[in-house]
Amino acid sequence: MKRTTIIKSVLLAATGVFLLSMVTNTSAVRGDKRVRYNSDRFVFAPMQWQTIVNNGFSMPNSEIKYSSYGQPSVNSHGLVVFRARSTQGQARQTGVYARVFPKGAINSVADLNTLVPEPNNLGARFKEFPAIPRISENNDLIAFRGNHTPVYRHTLPDGSETRVGTTGIYFRASDDALYAGASKVALAPGYDYHSVPGFDPLIAFDVFPGAPAVTDSGKIVFKGNYVWNGIGQTGIYYRDLSEPRRGKEFRITRIADTNTEIPGMPPSFKAYTFGSTSPPSVSGEQVVFLGLDNEENPHAGGIYLAPIANTPELRKLVGIGDPLPDLAGEKITRLGEGLSYDGRYVSFWGAWGSEVKTVRLYCPKDGEANLIAYCNGVDPNSIYDPARDEWYQDKEVSVNQGIFIYDTIQEYAFLISRTPADFDDFQFWVYSGRPPGTGNLTDEETVEEPPRWRSSAFIAASDGLAVFKARKGDQTKVGEYVNIIDGLYMKNGPERTPIEALAETGMASDILDPSIPTGTLPIVGLGIEREGFRGNKLAITALMADEENSWGGIYLADVARGNQIDDRRTKKVGR
Repeated sequence: MKRTTIIKSVLLAATGVFLLSMVTNTSAVRGDKRVRYNSDRFVFAPMQWQTIVNNGFSMPNSEIKYSSYGQPSVNSHGLVVFRARSTQGQARQTGVYARVFPKGAINSVADLNTLVPEPNNLGARFKEFPAIPRISENNDLIAFRGNHTPVYRHTLPDGSETRVGTTGIYFRASDDALYAGASKVALAPGYDYHSVPGFDPLIAFDVFPGAPAVTDSGKIVFKGNYVWNGIGQTGIYYRDLSEPRRGKEFRITRIADTNTEIPGMPPSFKAYTFGSTSPPSVSGEQVVFLGLDNEENPHAGGIYLAPIANTPELRKLVGIGDPLPDLAGEKITRLGEGLSYDGRYVSFWGAWGSEVKTVRLYCPKDGEANLIAYCNGVDPNSIYDPARDEWYQDKEVSVNQGIFIYDTIQEYAFLISRTPADFDDFQFWVYSGRPPGTGNLTDEETVEEPPRWRSSAFIAASDGLAVFKARKGDQTKVGEYVNIIDGLYMKNGPERTPIEALAETGMASDILDPSIPTGTLPIVGLGIEREGFRGNKLAITALMADEENSWGGIYLADVARGNQIDDRRTKKVGR
């Protein structure tokens, strides 16, 4: 069996956890990169990993084994929640699962046998879980997205029947009960509290991109998209599902949306509003999110902190055009949407300066057939390479990129790592979206973003200590990465410690998982998400494979810490 076929059976294609087209040859670490290894880089870095789940585990109430995993979320006392799938046998198995480590069994939060919670008068069950689940920081509350056939049938004023509700955000309480947090049933009688706030007549959300966040008190905070006057709109919203309110008619509330003026713009400027927002992160009763005037070419906006409340005052932390410490006078030109927030520190990806390089992205070979077919020649941005008989797209990326941690108390941004001094890239690309005319689950129109290449940086941070994904590799004349080493790395921002390698492609699998029945395999993929590091708990995904065998799993480590240094700096962002 070819290696790409093996990897296909392990990856969860919808997540973009690992970019298959970029898993190529590995080579020894380049000596000009400033990363500390305990000794040989193929010897285990200073972590003791424990297995949460791997390909040897059976799915709950089944003999079918797990085979692929999305990046996990974890709370501060070690409850891990993750999305996973099995390709074993004829029936597709997928769901959201949770495990308390080390003593707990793996339990199903929701899977293909789970009834969608009320409102549901059609007996609808879940069909897919299109984003990673997330968990409250210090509690066991879980939020996740779910797709399904219509959940609610009702009669229109003209006497005809319609069916609505093909997607939503769902909430698992501490007693394991499921609730609908935000659903496309807003136009059904009696369910207007699911509607986009502030519109008369009512407007229903079309889709909830990304993954919803959830607070310890039970508020879900999420990004929602909708259409108004024929124009796509977006915003950040919340709904209170705290214990006294669960299952009751408490409305969705707006935090900020495309009608919100970007704060802090000079009076001479026109009224800039948020043309794009990103899925938020929360801690306590505070939310952080990225809001920009234009996602593709931003000139205004930035990362904002606010209380979870109705249209609160937004506090800018880092903005487009701001100078940051350690950048020698350069200004931020790009900001990433994957923000990790612990109540004090916000970790983020940023780029600066005008220098760019080209990265060539060949269409994926594995995954959803409709998506692959669209990339290969239907997408107007794809170009044919006759020498390789493949389609590709070229993307310009910033030469100067960095991973930062912003201290919201000291108002100081620490540069954790940068290109090209430490690594060659922090951005990882996946081709995703819904091709036109495909994927409709019902007669209700399902609005999804069209396919395109999307880039993400992957960071998780806790109390000033950041773990991030990075790449070392060479580029060909046309910009394709070769001789790649992808890895997970750790650094304490406030203490200015060296960067440490935790795990890299090419390392032996027994540093993470000594239980592989076929013996040691090389690591070929690693993943982490924004809520993969809470308190001292660090949770990651890993993929191991050779020409004949493959293995994957989710792994947890306790992170030892030294004394934190409270370095009271006075230099502030933008000043």
